[in-house]
Amino acid sequence: MSAITEQVTLDDHVNAATEVAFLLDIFAATVDNVMGGATASVGRIAGREMARKLPVHLANPTLDEVVAILNSRMEAGYRFRLEGDGTERTILFDHCVLREVCAKRGLTMGTALCRLFHAYLDGILNELICRPVKSEVVSCGDQCRLTLRTQ
Repeated sequence: MSAITEQVTLDDHVNAATEVAFLLDIFAATVDNVMGGATASVGRIAGREMARKLPVHLANPTLDEVVAILNSRMEAGYRFRLEGDGTERTILFDHCVLREVCAKRGLTMGTALCRLFHAYLDGILNELICRPVKSEVVSCGDQCRLTLRTQ
């Protein structure tokens, strides 16, 4: 019996990225259309569920520790960091794979797809630091800036 080897080409990767971008766009738009204002709740619930599945155990974690851990785990698609101190911080996204999805699909940044992701990230942070977290987009572009509030 001979083994059949198939080579994955650059075109295969480009086609897969195009398909994933399309599916993410449609998924976020559908959630936004169906749920309306409750889209943030959907994202937060999904984020909290995800956080429960992460193989991470932190005793009394700080927001800085959690953001550093998530940044390292998500580095294939995102690079983000915290600035400032206190209960209102700034989170900066230097790289975001969703920015590429928006560009590929001709979407405006900061709309349904971005809002759903930020609510998802809020949910992960909320679960890992054991207190409420809420982000708000301040600006979008080559670097996205969000205000991050905790209690």
